[in-house]
Amino acid sequence: MNTAEKFSRSGLLIIDKPADITSFGVDNFIKKTLNCKKVGHAGTIDPFATGVLPILINNATKLQDKFLDMPKSYEGTFECGKFTDTLDASGKIIIEKEISGDDVVGISNYLRNLKGDIIQKAPLYSAKKYKGIAFYKYARKNKSNELPDEIINKTSTVHIYEFEIKSVEGLFINFSCRVSKGTYIRAFAQDILDNFNLPINLISLRRTNAGGYDISDAISFKDLEKGKDFIVSNLINIDSNH
Repeated sequence: MNTAEKFSRSGLLIIDKPADITSFGVDNFIKKTLNCKKVGHAGTIDPFATGVLPILINNATKLQDKFLDMPKSYEGTFECGKFTDTLDASGKIIIEKEISGDDVVGISNYLRNLKGDIIQKAPLYSAKKYKGIAFYKYARKNKSNELPDEIINKTSTVHIYEFEIKSVEGLFINFSCRVSKGTYIRAFAQDILDNFNLPINLISLRRTNAGGYDISDAISFKDLEKGKDFIVSNLINIDSNH
């Protein structure tokens, strides 16, 4: 196949996205390596987070909405006592205060009891768009004042299937959860600050299941550097009946 010829096969790749690369960065790497026309992911993962990122190639991108509609599972850790502008460890600390053991128990109980439909507001640092520009781009340029209040404060209903506290170690709460599309796990930090005036932030997050695929099904991003033949050998054939 000559290098100018477009890769025409369609299919799915399940990637274990590493930290410090964007979901779109994974898309672009695969698109460039395969020299294909269309690449898209089903469910953005925050840059600092890791885990299952379904990548749809060529005609498989038509199934993006179907994948997005499926529940997603995560595991992660909240740190109590610090609140950041991004709600996670990648941001600047803007509130810091001493948190008691009783406070940590209260926060854990709040998280443990999250179930069913809840109302959630998208974080300012997010991929949500206004006039074609992502919220986080406004925030990074200190132009969030250009976002109308009705956009910033717009809420959506998401569904929590389960939220389990795995362990509590001092100020650190380790959890796993299964949620609907559109759920921002770090947004719970804002909820806890608003409801209890207690600062927390999300310091780690790993997506363990998405689109019906488990982390054990995923190939590492580093392995993609092996080249086109490796990527093609891991391409999953899917159709509209998936």
